[in-house]
Amino acid sequence: MRLIFICNEAPYPANHGGRVDVWRRLCALKAAGVEIFLVFWSGDRRDEMPTEWALGAMREQVSGLNFYVIERSIFQRIIRLLRLFRWPSHVASRVLAAKDRAELLTLIQAFKPDAVWLESIYGGILASEVADAEDIPMVCRSHNIEHLYMRRQVAKATSLRDRLVWGLNLLHLHNFELATLRHATRFFDISIDDLRFWKDAGMNNGEWLPPMVDPIFAARLSSPREEEPNFDVGYLGNLFAPNNVDGVMWLLEEVIGRLRAVRPTLRIFIAGSRPVEKIIAAAHKHGVCLIMDPDDVVPILRDARVLVNPVFSGSGVNVKSVEMLFSPSQLVSTTQGLTGLPAEVTRHFRCADTPEDFSTQVLEALDAPDNDFTADRDAAREKFSSSRAEQLVRSMREYIKQHEKSGACA
Repeated sequence: MRLIFICNEAPYPANHGGRVDVWRRLCALKAAGVEIFLVFWSGDRRDEMPTEWALGAMREQVSGLNFYVIERSIFQRIIRLLRLFRWPSHVASRVLAAKDRAELLTLIQAFKPDAVWLESIYGGILASEVADAEDIPMVCRSHNIEHLYMRRQVAKATSLRDRLVWGLNLLHLHNFELATLRHATRFFDISIDDLRFWKDAGMNNGEWLPPMVDPIFAARLSSPREEEPNFDVGYLGNLFAPNNVDGVMWLLEEVIGRLRAVRPTLRIFIAGSRPVEKIIAAAHKHGVCLIMDPDDVVPILRDARVLVNPVFSGSGVNVKSVEMLFSPSQLVSTTQGLTGLPAEVTRHFRCADTPEDFSTQVLEALDAPDNDFTADRDAAREKFSSSRAEQLVRSMREYIKQHEKSGACA
């Protein structure tokens, strides 16, 4: 099977939850025998452009690769402003120029794809054009209820720039998201709760597809500890997204003091990529170890007796909660941190939403026997096995056959 795999950003390096989900699925599909032609977009700043190292890693997994730079020149900004009359800003910035589109379609035609796989909705214009031009089915991976997620991000934004940028993306977003999911032969939702939302809205072409965890990563993370961890409590997640920042600041300002009032010598770390200044300052203020931009997350996730997820906003599924499940640590989360996951998974977490209850749950977890809440996790972990890729390939083959049959009938 050959797939055109369209992402709204580079899937590698997989340095935050969204990219982790995409990259692991791409690799699992490749391991299941799928040939992939990868298309993605990048910003034009140096820190946004894919490095040669990252491009090399991606090319090892795919048969073809094209990416397009979202330029911030005045001319391009004017063009995108004009497109806002039709599309959300994140979609408008990913509409290819006629020359680029024609060249890409020629390459795709030579690749002879069987289907288009669209990651998130923002590359939906190109995905639809490719599917129509090649007369092949399009499927879509839904990471969030995007219009609700973006609305919450705007509400949480602390800078005028972020409110403006994300606010422009709300234009037409609800209608575009609905149209993209309806146009898809099938959409695969990361969250059972979000899937229920779409079904209640009359969308019956969706199914649940949980994140996949790489088997080598899973084995390294879940193996029994040979030594005691260096920390009592730990958090790992990106430290720049507004919902994560709010959650980490709540943990630092509202929970840590309550924990230290009972256990003054508690050892705590906060780890993740691109920490904002207020997290750096708060970690220093509260004597919390800050681990910035770690190269390997496995030793970090294994280095705390208790792992916590303190987020209070977002949609889809928190990939960090899935990764926490594979650790040998005790687990504590807010309700939001477990949203979209089935009961067979959430039962392995202690759950609390107030500073008092959260600190109580952490303290109880610290006192729990090693096998309490860590036993019998294998069945829950299996839901995120990369072996699901083989089942996914079988489903995709069926959708391709159905599309070919409907075309023949027409």
